[in-house]
Amino acid sequence: MALMKLLRERTHVVMIILVIAFVGLIGLEWGADMTGRGPGGQYAVGSINGESVSYEELRFEVERQQEIDRQQRGGNVDEFRRREIINEIWDQRVNLTLLEQSIGRQGISVTDAEILEAIRTNPPDYIRQQEMFQTDGEFDQTKYLQALNDPAVEGWSFLEDQFRVMLPRQKLINRVISGARVTNLEVRKAFVNQNEQLTARYLLFDPEDQAVEPESITDEDIAAYYAEHPDTFLEGDRVSLSYVMIPKQPSVADSQRVERQIDELYDQLVSGADFETLARDFSEDTSNASKGGDLGFFGRNDMVPEFEAAAYETPPGSVSQPVKTEYGWHIIKVEETAVRDGEEQVRARHILLRTMTGQQTLSALNDEARQLQARAVESGLEDAARFVRAMPDSLQVESTGFFADRPDGFIPGIGYLSGASSFAFASEPGEIGEVLENTSGFYVLENAGVKPAGVLPLEEVELRIRSILVRNRKMEQARLRGEEVRAGLVGGNLDALSGEMADQVATTDPITRQQAFIPRIGQDLNFIRGAFQLSETGELSEVVEGDRGYYLIQLVDRKPLDETTYEIMKENLKRQLLIQKQNQLYQEWLTRLREDAEIENNLRDFFAI
Repeated sequence: MALMKLLRERTHVVMIILVIAFVGLIGLEWGADMTGRGPGGQYAVGSINGESVSYEELRFEVERQQEIDRQQRGGNVDEFRRREIINEIWDQRVNLTLLEQSIGRQGISVTDAEILEAIRTNPPDYIRQQEMFQTDGEFDQTKYLQALNDPAVEGWSFLEDQFRVMLPRQKLINRVISGARVTNLEVRKAFVNQNEQLTARYLLFDPEDQAVEPESITDEDIAAYYAEHPDTFLEGDRVSLSYVMIPKQPSVADSQRVERQIDELYDQLVSGADFETLARDFSEDTSNASKGGDLGFFGRNDMVPEFEAAAYETPPGSVSQPVKTEYGWHIIKVEETAVRDGEEQVRARHILLRTMTGQQTLSALNDEARQLQARAVESGLEDAARFVRAMPDSLQVESTGFFADRPDGFIPGIGYLSGASSFAFASEPGEIGEVLENTSGFYVLENAGVKPAGVLPLEEVELRIRSILVRNRKMEQARLRGEEVRAGLVGGNLDALSGEMADQVATTDPITRQQAFIPRIGQDLNFIRGAFQLSETGELSEVVEGDRGYYLIQLVDRKPLDETTYEIMKENLKRQLLIQKQNQLYQEWLTRLREDAEIENNLRDFFAI
């Protein structure tokens, strides 16, 4: 507060807009603790070089980001995104903590004069965007300085607090990136890569056109490849889960409830109710309910069979009796029929009621899952599945097979299930987990076994190796075919080809060295490198190995660079390259910092991931 007295002698009015805007930025972004729950809290979710991170603090940030996502995406956060958020927030905390620790080790500090200068000359975006500081939609420095020096305006201490945190970080980052330099040669190369264009003709020798039988790969071939490529088959810890899924399927009572509702709507329509009004009020087909259920014209085979049959059997102006399809119960009103493009078509509206799983059904299924879990703890999952639900509608015990921990939490056979990955890699063989659920059903999991990290045994990767060797042989045959064709080309020109092979020659659009996508090829940097090695019109490449196979490439045209454009662009291009180098230096420095740090991550003990 003392520093801000340099700007004013007294304060009376609170500038609420600025205060609220700034509070919205406080948190992990620059290290303040809005929750009052700092690293000294009771539960540590992890530590960075001995500095603990409290669970409550991290949870606050996770929940805040989830709410931001919900508002931005207009819906709930799914399990995949939720897991991403947890890991992103943890990574942010690690990076910021390492940054602060480096500031301390290097003795970096800022003076009051530096803070004051930053406040005057470099206000953050949330201030620049305030209407009170703008003229014609643009930030007005004069208005800002007037407010800054106005003794009747209070609230600037928030800005001072921000710069006391941000300026030391910026000083450290400036030290890290100070070595970034861009030469004129690099600028020229970047311009060439972005702007030099050529057009080429090419012939692809596709390995998939080659005949190699999997049976031609011998056991000796497989064993030799396995011995020569041990790192290819190195896996981390793997776990197998047995699981029972109780699906969230509608019960008989749910189906009967929807049938009663559709019958009631049908009775109202027969009694003269307006179809469009009922469709807008009750139809659960969100694609057309607001339009009174209007489906427009459709022909044969455009709809599921049950719906189509009812629509074509109902006279124009009439309403069908309720009809059931895989989507639910429908009432169809046929507006008109017509012959369009030689086909009889129907224009209709419909009301759709889906058969949803009711709360009572969900509660009963949850109770069944908990009964299954309790029994499984006593006698194992197989026995519990037989006991809890008798034949013929028995519960099936499924297996995921052995799988490695994935960053996104995906589990074979199950998909995304919050808490499943945490249980899998924190439990012991035979252990039963708590009941988990997703939109598909309720799950009871059992750890069915653990395989420690190491090279996968040959029998587990035999099929994978066979596929690799088949592909390699096909590629080799494609290469030999390409060399054979090239050797036989008269004048070394693709125009000498005839018949089916001539029809396979394609021409690119103008491409650059940084071309992201080539029609009919996709992304293939080897193709681009091979094409740009050609300098003379009509020149034919050697056989070029690409991602899809082997190519013969012939230069059609190569446009010279526009030197005037280069002179216009080079300074801006140099700035872009400098920023890229600075970012690269910072990321490399941060990576080394993380590699050298002692980081303890206990997220799985606190979050269901």
